[in-house]
Amino acid sequence: MKIRLLILMVFAAVILNGCGSDKENMDYDLPDSNPDSEYPAYVSKETFEAFYKLYPGAQNVEWNMRGDYRVASFNLPVSRAAETSDHTAWFDNKGNWYMTETEILFDMLPEPVKAAFRSSEYAEWTVSDIDQLLREGTEIVYIIEVQSIQNGIETEMDLYYSEDGVLIKKVVDMDDDYDYNDYIPSQPGDGIEAFIKQRYPGARIFEIDKENGMTEIEILDGKKCRELLFDSSNSWIHTKTEMSFNELPEKIKTAFSSSQYASYRIDDIDFYETPSRNFCRFDLKSINGDIKIEINEDGTEYNPSVPGQGGEQGNGNMTDKTIQDFIYEKYSNAKIVEFEYEDGMIEVEIIHENREKNVYFNGAQKWVMSKWDLRQSELPASVKDVINARYAGYKLDDAEYVQTPSGDYYQVELERGKQEIKLRINPDGTTI
Repeated sequence: MKIRLLILMVFAAVILNGCGSDKENMDYDLPDSNPDSEYPAYVSKETFEAFYKLYPGAQNVEWNMRGDYRVASFNLPVSRAAETSDHTAWFDNKGNWYMTETEILFDMLPEPVKAAFRSSEYAEWTVSDIDQLLREGTEIVYIIEVQSIQNGIETEMDLYYSEDGVLIKKVVDMDDDYDYNDYIPSQPGDGIEAFIKQRYPGARIFEIDKENGMTEIEILDGKKCRELLFDSSNSWIHTKTEMSFNELPEKIKTAFSSSQYASYRIDDIDFYETPSRNFCRFDLKSINGDIKIEINEDGTEYNPSVPGQGGEQGNGNMTDKTIQDFIYEKYSNAKIVEFEYEDGMIEVEIIHENREKNVYFNGAQKWVMSKWDLRQSELPASVKDVINARYAGYKLDDAEYVQTPSGDYYQVELERGKQEIKLRINPDGTTI
């Protein structure tokens, strides 16, 4: 892929400049003198060799595990003055490379990114960190982390830019130790790339995420960011594009301005393209409560959700009765709080038995799973026994109870130093 070639070209040039022309024909044998030649037991020989083939000048290498990935943190020389830059590279244990994060300085950003940031609303915020992400099969991304005091509260924001200076997305308050592990791209299914090229010619892929049989892809179409969703058979479900009110088609603007919701505050607008229709979904707020409405591209209203029409069980902010009926049948007396599209699914937040739960459905409105957070004290002895017997010394970072059509299980996340483990444990104590 072009990213892999780019990395090899860049770092081959680094080694040549730093070590002289006698390295022009260097091979990629593992360095006998490297202190990491005795690699950790959880890193395969294939992965170790792939790492040094990609980064032959790596120094101060430290390995750790992140789920199924083997992650190398290391330095590379960047000049004859022996300065180094910090890198983190992600591989699987078969030697396949997926992503490299590099800490860079502001002056090292492409000029379009620097110009876009300087003209943005965050120009006066303090820049605390800058990262470059190189990933297999997708475009380069630059992340500028900024911080400021807003309304008396210290606020951090991560700004994701394309190489030509388009702000792809912004994320508030990421954890200090966030390592972009959920930004590793998956491989698109058959026909998906061809569909994107045909429908959005010239668009660039920035993120590919597969979860629960669905594929979600983020693209940059000119200067516009779009999210595409495909089902398990790689059929297109929809494309979502965030828009401002002024960008909307005139018929939609007219329909909204003349509707009973015109006085509501617009919190968010998403334009959806689907095989059957195009429409806008408005996320609205008022003293009567938060609601969502949909207006078709031709200006007709489609399944508006009106406050107070959901009965005693919920607030009625749902656009699909099939989903409502399922929730009320499975979770008696539940209250529907909110719903949104998340990770290729419809996520419905409910309150049930005085507990917040999230219920997920696929694009065909079929129930996929439900889950909710648990305290450590709520885990059964069978689950605690597995953790204590096999992972003594690990700290419990998170615990959830998960319900699926095929059965229920406990999902726990454990950590010890730089190692993280995620387990699925059946109620009887067997692991999945």
